[in-house]
Amino acid sequence: MTTPGRWATTSRMNSELSRILCSLRRESSAAQMMAAGLDAIMGSLGAEGLAVIRSIYDTAGVEPEVLHRAGMIGLPATSAAKLLQCAEIGTPVPSVEPNTRPIVVAVCRQTSHEKFGIVLWRRRGAREWTGDDLPLVDSLAGIVCLLMDCGAGPHDVFHSTPTDSLTSLLSLHTFITEVTRHIARLDGDGLPGTLMLAEVDNLAKAGPLLGPNGGDQVLSRAAMLLRRTVRPTDLVGRIGGAEFAVWINGADHMTAAERAEDLCLQAPCRVVGPDNATLCEVSFSIGIATRQTGESFADLAGRAAVAMQQVKCEGGGYWRVSLGSAA
Repeated sequence: MTTPGRWATTSRMNSELSRILCSLRRESSAAQMMAAGLDAIMGSLGAEGLAVIRSIYDTAGVEPEVLHRAGMIGLPATSAAKLLQCAEIGTPVPSVEPNTRPIVVAVCRQTSHEKFGIVLWRRRGAREWTGDDLPLVDSLAGIVCLLMDCGAGPHDVFHSTPTDSLTSLLSLHTFITEVTRHIARLDGDGLPGTLMLAEVDNLAKAGPLLGPNGGDQVLSRAAMLLRRTVRPTDLVGRIGGAEFAVWINGADHMTAAERAEDLCLQAPCRVVGPDNATLCEVSFSIGIATRQTGESFADLAGRAAVAMQQVKCEGGGYWRVSLGSAA
């Protein structure tokens, strides 16, 4: 006999699945279907963020590869990878992080050596994931699996991939899309937002000196430093060969300057020769611009880029704030 509680859970699942499938039918490409699907899944489950991740067996504690993202950036990386290792198809695993953020991981697909899954997280201190949520989470993981089979997987060719393959940071296209969303939210709340553009100095010179993968090593270290410097609610992207971008929510140029100063202190990496002589020094050149009322993202990025280039012209390894309007 069906109990009232089970009937309510089944009714909710049918309603949410129908709504999500309707949203998918409005889209014309696999990439758009994936984006729409992830947004709809977040709304159905009251999540703050969602990511589709891939993890290799026997690599617990290692950050998973992020294939797609939606909502607030700030993936609970190593904890998500650990939960994905424990999860099985049909049995989502909920948890609560030390910072009181409830997360849940469900397997989309698994092979003999890797797992693909979704991880969802709610705001810190929000309602934990319960048994009533888990059947819906598992069903939605199945929808994501179907979307990946339809060509919206990590290696499809669209306008841009969601993340950079080397650093797992946001790609240029995804970064701009996410910043635009954040700007609309901040404008509604009357809060500021600040853009930092950071270019790695001397990468072309340092890479060959460090060996075959020297340039990649430098970029990976730069990405790690940037992630450590910002909050989970901020955005970090790789927007060019040696260029990165950071969007800081609700902060002005003074807060950004403090973080830029920390980056400049942590970043230097000396490349030395056989005689211990310094051959070159890898550092950051950083431009900072706080968005002015009504300013477009293009104008904001232009101001930050000018400030960054001024630093590079003066030798790099420091930061500068743009206080004027776009030229």
